[in-house]
Amino acid sequence: MFRPLAALLLATPAIATAQALPNWNKGTPVNITVSNARFSPARIILRSGEHYILRIRNVSDRRHNLSAPEFFTAARVAPQDSGWVTDDKVDLKPGQSARLRIVAPTTRNAVYAFRSTNLLDAAGGMKGQFVVR
Repeated sequence: MFRPLAALLLATPAIATAQALPNWNKGTPVNITVSNARFSPARIILRSGEHYILRIRNVSDRRHNLSAPEFFTAARVAPQDSGWVTDDKVDLKPGQSARLRIVAPTTRNAVYAFRSTNLLDAAGGMKGQFVVR
């Protein structure tokens, strides 16, 4: 008599886990353009726990990156897109684009700074923010 109840209780965590998995094929697109002087937009508003598709495009003639250690630690990146994030940054060659499907961090009213760590960019203050509401 207790076996059906036990089976149901054991199956419940698996059901909850399956429901918690993100649908990586859906998300609000966010386009980020990287040039020799700035990120555009430099301030990106995200909703806590929502799905997004970050499209980061380097339109310049030199290499740039988007370094955001705290953001990439707090956000969930689709496993198939995680290869773009190395050492908490997305590195792009001239003309290259990256697509990252993410779930925004769940901490509300949080601000996560991002910047380019390339020497010329860092000296020029090339930076921005992800703001989670």
